[in-house]
Amino acid sequence: MRSARHACDAETRIATAGIATLCDMPKRTLPRVPLEAVRRLWLHRQGLAVPRGEVRLRKRSFVEHLERTGGLQLDSVNVVERAHALTLWSRFGAFDRRTVDRWVYRDRAAFDYWAHEACLVPASHLPFARRRMKRIPELWKGRSWWKHYDTSAGSRRRVLGRLRDEGPLESADFERAADEPTVQGPGWGAALPKEDKRTLTLLWHSGRIGVAGRRHFRRVFDLAERVYPEGGAATRVQEADAWLLHGLSGQGAAPERHLTGYLTAPGLKAPDRRRVLERNLRAGRVVELRVDEAGDASDAASAGRARGGARSRRATSSGASAAVRPGERWFALPEHLELLASDDALPPARGTTLLSPFDSFLWQRDRAEELLGFRYRVEIYVPEAKREHGYYVLPVLHEGRLVGRLDPKLHRDRGVLEIRRLAMEPGAPTGRGVAAKALERGLRDAVHDLADFVGATSVEAAREVPAAWRRVLG
Repeated sequence: MRSARHACDAETRIATAGIATLCDMPKRTLPRVPLEAVRRLWLHRQGLAVPRGEVRLRKRSFVEHLERTGGLQLDSVNVVERAHALTLWSRFGAFDRRTVDRWVYRDRAAFDYWAHEACLVPASHLPFARRRMKRIPELWKGRSWWKHYDTSAGSRRRVLGRLRDEGPLESADFERAADEPTVQGPGWGAALPKEDKRTLTLLWHSGRIGVAGRRHFRRVFDLAERVYPEGGAATRVQEADAWLLHGLSGQGAAPERHLTGYLTAPGLKAPDRRRVLERNLRAGRVVELRVDEAGDASDAASAGRARGGARSRRATSSGASAAVRPGERWFALPEHLELLASDDALPPARGTTLLSPFDSFLWQRDRAEELLGFRYRVEIYVPEAKREHGYYVLPVLHEGRLVGRLDPKLHRDRGVLEIRRLAMEPGAPTGRGVAAKALERGLRDAVHDLADFVGATSVEAAREVPAAWRRVLG
């Protein structure tokens, strides 16, 4: 993977003025790569090409995962396990959560900031984060919610003063003033948090304070100079280039629209994204490809049957759009060209695992739908009666294809992992054949391994789960 340090040196290697448009470039023959190779490289870059636990979680493999994908998303929902822990378990199997906390908050191998959303971000990406920090609050001004985070000078002085004098504090350590008015939030109408909590959020985004640790997942803040090592911020050009290079690192090969939304910082607009692509193409840090899906419908379906019958892109009932749109340009890092050269440059993905709703593999929902025929939406905030698949649905990844959806709930008081719903996708293997049995074994192993990881002593399948699967999972 191209390291962040290379991106930080970009400005000395790139002329940023007078860049010609791509239509001015001489005609050339683009490398042709098969769509199946694109899928395999994507799984490889996401750490999902080998069975769960084949690579153990060590400090080095933890950092390498962050470097490849761009970050590890954090989310407060804890119906089974926190999102970042689930994402690591999906790849590495069971691990000691306290060890990961030490790597992040003691050893500073990563930091708690923003990538796709709130994430654990590799330490080498700090210069790019510092660039974003310098742009806030300017980046937020004009947004509908900015007035609610443009807190008073008194609140900012109070928060910074207490952190300076008392050391690390969390939001609960700050009380709402007796005369502080209740402020209604935008859109949803709920009351906003107390002013000092909003100030903590603003100061964290703007780099005045950092996350020094977590207590029961609650952020503990301290002054930035006590959290982050010394160092400068990337330039605007370096930050924009890093968005592209890190996005391609995580996805392998992608069109521009798959890069949009994978990493949400720095929030480039379409003309700026095109300029970034042109600059990096000319500098040789990115190559353009032609993705060939000729024969992919039948080939992928045959491969799916051989690997376990997972549906191909065209077998979906969701109306997924074509994986390769006519005339659309795809891009990759030069070092990945050899891995994209043919279907068998990388071996087929192996193993069965469950994915967090906030897994980096699913950050770009359109990509999962177009390349794997799997339409996925998080339904946490959907009223129960309107949910299609469940509250906290974990996609089932089996031998490189998304073949099902499992809705679990951990009953901590009883030590039970309940499977509330399970639905397999059209084309997933069924019956008594070898492929169906492989999926059954893989899913049963994944569910019981997850139960062990989250501290459950038994697995129970609800009546809504098909009877055949209740027998398999029980």
